[in-house]
Amino acid sequence: MEDILKKITNQTALDLKARKQVTSLSDLREMPYYSRETLSLNDSLKKGSGIIAEHKRQSPSKGSFNCPASLQEVVTGYENAGVSAISCLTDLPFFGGTLDDLIEARSQVNIPILRKDFMIDLYQIHEARAYGADAILLIAACLNNEELKTMSLEAINLGLEILFEVHDLEELNRIKEVTTSLNTSKFVIGVNNRDLKRFKTDIQNSKDLLPHFPKNVLAISESGISDPEIVKELKTLGFEGFLIGENFMKTDLPGASCEQFIKAIKS
Repeated sequence: MEDILKKITNQTALDLKARKQVTSLSDLREMPYYSRETLSLNDSLKKGSGIIAEHKRQSPSKGSFNCPASLQEVVTGYENAGVSAISCLTDLPFFGGTLDDLIEARSQVNIPILRKDFMIDLYQIHEARAYGADAILLIAACLNNEELKTMSLEAINLGLEILFEVHDLEELNRIKEVTTSLNTSKFVIGVNNRDLKRFKTDIQNSKDLLPHFPKNVLAISESGISDPEIVKELKTLGFEGFLIGENFMKTDLPGASCEQFIKAIKS
């Protein structure tokens, strides 16, 4: 089975090289959103529904979702539905997203936005800041401990929060090690129920890893969540956040399906 994650990060490195030649770090720093006051993903998850709803057009395993709704309709629909935050995919080759999606989403909503991409370089953190993100995703499977630490510190210095993503106990232990040295509690740890090497999904992954989480860290379950009853069950176990994209994006009206989903969780 081909390692999709490796394929994606290799392509990311190539695309990044091209973008750096067009836009310098000082160009990024001059963009209007670079100096805006960011919103707290952590606070928003604790106070709200806990749902991080995702805008994504396609996936490597499912192809295009053929969602007819515009990005504006999707993100404003999500905000009106009562989500805690929006995840915006900015990877073009595999997920059909762009940095322009991020800047457009930022102009439409007043809730935290997570830049969802395969972060392998400090430059991408400055991009996230410049294009209006409030938080970034750092995937343990893509980075060694030194890279995780360096990128975390850069994000914190720029006022961005971090969602650390893990798939197994070894990765979770590495994140625990990295976060003990960070001078912040404003990060969250997410369990991706989808194996990024083979793209198989299993909610059991979240249940298995939660007992090993550090104390007082906000726990997120990501991927493969299509039933409000699953969210209710995971909440009773201690999860406070849920990243959901495909379930909404495969419908004609993601905002409306998200609203129904949140109502069903509360019922």
